[in-house]
Order: sequence, then C-alpha cells, then structure tokens
Amino acid sequence: MYRKLVIIIGIIVFLLILSCTYAMQFPLDSNDNVNNSNSSEQGEVIYKGILPLPIENFIKVTSKYGYRNPIYNSQGVQISGGKLHAGIDLCGSLGSKVLSVKDGEVTFAGWQSGYGNCVEIKHIDEQGKEFYSFYGHMRDNSLCVRSGQNVVVGQVIGVQGSTGNSTGDHLHFEIRTYSGSNKYAIDPIPYLFTEKESK
Repeated sequence: MYRKLVIIIGIIVFLLILSCTYAMQFPLDSNDNVNNSNSSEQGEVIYKGILPLPIENFIKVTSKYGYRNPIYNSQGVQISGGKLHAGIDLCGSLGSKVLSVKDGEVTFAGWQSGYGNCVEIKHIDEQGKEFYSFYGHMRDNSLCVRSGQNVVVGQVIGVQGSTGNSTGDHLHFEIRTYSGSNKYAIDPIPYLFTEKESK
C-alpha cells in the first residue's frame, strides 16, 4: 500500500513539473489576455505633433475630420455620410497595434454601435484640463484594457480593425473636450501632425 502511494505521489509531482515547464515554453499571446489589467505591452512611440501617433506602422490618413457628403447606392438609398465625421481615420499596415496617446484612465472599453470595439481614455493636459482620446473600429477580441484602468503613453490598447460601421481595416481616432458640461469632438489633426503634414 505504501509503495502504491509513493508511486501515485511521484506521478502527480512529475505531471505538475511537466505542466509548469510547458507553460513557461508557450506563454499566452497578448490577444489571449483580453482586458487583463496587468497587461501593459508598449508600442513604439512616434511623435509628429503634440501627441504621438495612436497607431503603429502608420501609412496615411484615409478620412479627415468634418462634414461628409451623403453617399447613395444605386437605388438612391443613403448608405453613408451626410453628417459630421467627428474624428480622423488612420491606416496602418494590417494588424497594426493601437496605442494610447498619453497617460490616462480608461473611461470606456467595449462595443458602441457605429464605432464597434472602442476605447475612450481621460487625460489631463498641461493646464490641468480634462480631455479624452477615443479609438474606434478595433478588431474583435483585441481590446487589452478595461474601464477604470490606468494606462501610459504608448501602451497597446487594441488592434486596428473594421468593426461597427466601417468599410475597411483602420483606426477611427477622436479628441473630445468640454464646452460647459457637454463633451464634443474636435479636429485631432493639429494634435497629431505638424501644420505642414496636415495639408
């Protein structure tokens, strides 16, 4: 009986050591740790303006801030436009990571109708005033932050995608501020690019 007990304990110890070794050789991918508050992967921070670009491997701005003319299909039904585009669309290479543009606190991380998977972060500027950065259309299962979490500049918060009302893989980016008690979006181009680059 004693011999069987020693063999069983030996097998259990062996299996535990084996499983620990396997876990160390094959760590989880960052996408498997969705909403893990301990995850703080950093991306390369590149400044072209006051704030760094919120996307890795930036290629171009595909749509600017401002009113969009209505777009109709062949049956005359409006399918897009006809309203303010409250941010800018930034295109990075496929699978580019989305990065926080400044230290702050996540105020929203999840799904919002037209924006798909999105994140909003509250920041404090040099004058002590609040403003918000907003990141939309991110890939399913890519959000790396949760509401209430503190983030730092350059921290990965997701991956560019095409969720919500989107026609292609990109990041929709907004800067939001207050007028009285109302939060509203302003043109983020002056924050991200020099005057020459924003033309």
